[in-house]
Amino acid sequence: MEVILVNHGSRRQVFNQLMEGWAAEISRRLGVRAVVGYNEYAEPNWRRVLKEGEGPAVIALAFLGEGNHVARDIVEELGVSGFEQWEMSRFGRLVYVTRPLGDSPLVLSALIARIIKAFDKGGAKIVENPEEIEETSMAYIAKALGLNVEKCEHALVARAVYASGNLDMAKSIYITSDFCKAAEEAITGEVWAVADVKMVAAGLRYSRVRVAVEEAPAGCRTTKSYCGTEKLLKELGAAALVVGNAPTALRAGLDAWRRGEAELAFVVAAAVGFTNAEAVKEEVASSGLPAFIVRGTMGGSGVAAAVFNELVRRAYGG
Repeated sequence: MEVILVNHGSRRQVFNQLMEGWAAEISRRLGVRAVVGYNEYAEPNWRRVLKEGEGPAVIALAFLGEGNHVARDIVEELGVSGFEQWEMSRFGRLVYVTRPLGDSPLVLSALIARIIKAFDKGGAKIVENPEEIEETSMAYIAKALGLNVEKCEHALVARAVYASGNLDMAKSIYITSDFCKAAEEAITGEVWAVADVKMVAAGLRYSRVRVAVEEAPAGCRTTKSYCGTEKLLKELGAAALVVGNAPTALRAGLDAWRRGEAELAFVVAAAVGFTNAEAVKEEVASSGLPAFIVRGTMGGSGVAAAVFNELVRRAYGG
């Protein structure tokens, strides 16, 4: 089996070198022998390549459409009826002729992309410096929502909105009056933080983090996040609870706290979803615990991590 990349051929070597590069790449990607065969103006001629080779051959047409070169010089000379089927050719070899390239949407897309460059004015200015990206985004959010990010509560709202990319999230955020103070004391006191899932934990810039789903004991009869949260809180005795995914982790935290099995220094309640999330977050809101809550169905791991990291930054004067 071999692939013969058949194209028009040119007296200009730059074109022929392009075709030879294509053949080499086809060979590398597909793991078959691939060679170039020119129709005219260059060697080797595809007819000679076909005659000298053995076994089945794919005739890969590097032409745009069914002009005379394809219809007369190639298909007719091969003595085959058309494209995309194996047939015995007049050269005594079984061949499969690919369709010309012009009807491929990929070719049209490439052409359009190159035309667009003629109208390109350089595009929008892209901010590349990460600190500038953050500062610009926070400034935009503060202006859009009328926030003063020097204030803890306002900064937390801005961080949550920044992490979500959704200005409307600000309408769903509830922060208890004692939250910022309680969080600062807990973080500077190096209390453990219990995160519901790995995705939340991975985003936390804090050394004392345990992950609930990794701690779930064998034989857990509910979700791993519930069992793991319950186990960790009992073991630690006191912790901050940071939830960006699993409403059942919030439920476990509330249950352990109500039973007197653990103290919750503060809660970041950004569980997301359409089952349990809204109801459990409302329980947190009415519990009296120091809490940052994204009410309703919105939230997410990125939001939970962003809020916690802002607390760490402020606690240590970052």
